[in-house]
Amino acid sequence: MSEPRLRADAVVVGSGAGGAPAAAALAEAGLEVVLLEAGARWETRDFDGEEARMLARLMKATTASGSGMELYAGACVGGSTVVNDALCWAPPPEVLARWRAEHGLVGLTESTLAPHVERVWAEIGAAPTGPANLSRNARLLEAGARRLGWAGAAMARNVRGCVNLGLCNLGCPSGAKQSALLTWVPRAERAGARVLAHARALRVAIEAGRARGVEVLRLDPASGEPAGPLRVEAPLVVLAAGILETPALLLRSGIAAGEGLQLHSSVSVTARFAEPVYGFFGPTMAYAVTEFSDVHGRHGPGFMLENVSVAAPVTANALPRFGADLERAMGALPHLARTVVVLRDEARGRVTLARDGSARIAYAPTPGDLGRIGDAIGRLARLYLAAGAEEVWLPLEASAPIRSEAELAALAPRALGPRDLTLLYAVHLFGGAAMGGDPAHSVCDEAGAVRGVAGLYVSDASSLPGNTGVNPQVTIMANALRIAERARTGERARAA
Repeated sequence: MSEPRLRADAVVVGSGAGGAPAAAALAEAGLEVVLLEAGARWETRDFDGEEARMLARLMKATTASGSGMELYAGACVGGSTVVNDALCWAPPPEVLARWRAEHGLVGLTESTLAPHVERVWAEIGAAPTGPANLSRNARLLEAGARRLGWAGAAMARNVRGCVNLGLCNLGCPSGAKQSALLTWVPRAERAGARVLAHARALRVAIEAGRARGVEVLRLDPASGEPAGPLRVEAPLVVLAAGILETPALLLRSGIAAGEGLQLHSSVSVTARFAEPVYGFFGPTMAYAVTEFSDVHGRHGPGFMLENVSVAAPVTANALPRFGADLERAMGALPHLARTVVVLRDEARGRVTLARDGSARIAYAPTPGDLGRIGDAIGRLARLYLAAGAEEVWLPLEASAPIRSEAELAALAPRALGPRDLTLLYAVHLFGGAAMGGDPAHSVCDEAGAVRGVAGLYVSDASSLPGNTGVNPQVTIMANALRIAERARTGERARAA
């Protein structure tokens, strides 16, 4: 018996920030679209806030060889937009300028992206965070920054009617967060797109130098075990399965990819205050110290400091304590504040295939990256002391709490390695199938078209040639809309 087949004008692989907007744009342009998602489809009513259950349902993780870094991504319809913290930043002009200068993306300018950014901003309800949604956790970061004279501001978020549950990255049970699940995916469906969950793309079907569709493995919704093959035939294929999948999908399809992976490395610093903070309420993230950023007009060493929830599992993971010491620290949870370092890495890594065909990621921060992480940790400790913290817990193995500027100053300078940090991780992943002007050093051209295969495009963060220095969902969505437009017009011109 032959495998089941679907036919469409376009098939989009991945339903997150890079896939769902592309699917919506193509469907609204009149194309018959199939949108594939390897994960399940959960709705707002399914988001009950129970951390262990939600994290298992909505996310996936892997570990990078060479550093032990933990890498996280969404694994459901809506992708990482369902589990992110709803932060919205416009694409930094400095980043676009660097991509033009170093990667030959001469047409990727603020003005060419502007209409797409505006559409994204409106679609997902991005707006400044007002005082009613600034938690005590965020306000302590703001207070410390002000006392030290450091620049900072509340960040824009894509929410409508936020009620401060503190569960943004567990799906948002109130439905306030305007993830792709609530915006682009329904928009695509209203235009006629078919969304297939539990459908894992195995490889792109390529014949005579042209994409013909996608070979798919259907998964049993209950067990996740293979349930049978499926082939989606379409003359236009758009890949947006995220960095943990898209480069590997290209490699399995016989296309050279996987180089140039880049991250925002992250660690978090925790502080204990005498008064209750209740840092698990309110938006999980809302305020950023921008003093040390190197984008949006800043000229710092290249990191942002953003307040983050003190939800119990993630807080415990980052503390330099074990056993009874950790239990005592967690007993003070209502009094804890926490901030994450978002570093604009200089390191580059790569994606290859493991024996079973899955993605294998090699990535290690450079000594310079680790030095800037150490710098950021020290500055955060100083900020929390300025804000009145009784203790600051650094994310350094076997480190003692810091209670004063004198103790902080007495810390012996040392070169950090990844294993010295309690939890080094990344949720902002870029590259592996980057656009560029040089065919010898780029998988895709400036339109996101994969070189050498007609009808094949990459619209997620894999196509970006480097990190953005800011939370990237708006940049990814705007670029996806741009690539969908270029794909539609390019294929129409090719057919004429």
